[in-house]
Amino acid sequence: MSDNKDQVIRIVFMGAPSTGKTTIAQKVATHFNTEFVEEYGREYWLKHQVNRLLTQKQLLHIAKEQIRLEEIAAVKANRYLIVDTNALTTWHFAIDYYGEALPELDKLADESKNRFDYVFLCKDDITFEDTWERSGQVKRKAFQDFITHQLEARNTTYHTLSGSVETRFKQVLTCLGVSTD
Repeated sequence: MSDNKDQVIRIVFMGAPSTGKTTIAQKVATHFNTEFVEEYGREYWLKHQVNRLLTQKQLLHIAKEQIRLEEIAAVKANRYLIVDTNALTTWHFAIDYYGEALPELDKLADESKNRFDYVFLCKDDITFEDTWERSGQVKRKAFQDFITHQLEARNTTYHTLSGSVETRFKQVLTCLGVSTD
């Protein structure tokens, strides 16, 4: 493996469903011509959910696979690695589904704060896209509050993104110290 993965600036976008994480992450990755790691859990959930649920073991698998995909992409990344969500989000789904998570998933969620140089929290101030796989507008607010609380409780430094995609994009560039011209 290349030493490149240790020099890459790792950026993760977090937030409740339908807060624009994927849209802004893709825009930032395209701008920097670098690797983008999609939210593995979304595709996995679409294929494997039963009655809108996954098992605890499946959730652990998602977190591990997301990290594995990040490590692969980090080697190929061009200065920045852009990631759509992390193990803390997967842990949150375990808590939401079951009221607890497997100890190994707890550990991965705790370690997620140290995996990224920048954490961007996408606010829920954009229009909610109500698609069948999402849990609804009310759940979005509850998820957003939970994620925000967890970031604060874990002393995770994060930057809030709000407004339009273009406004959020400029906020990201400003935070990274990159010219917005």
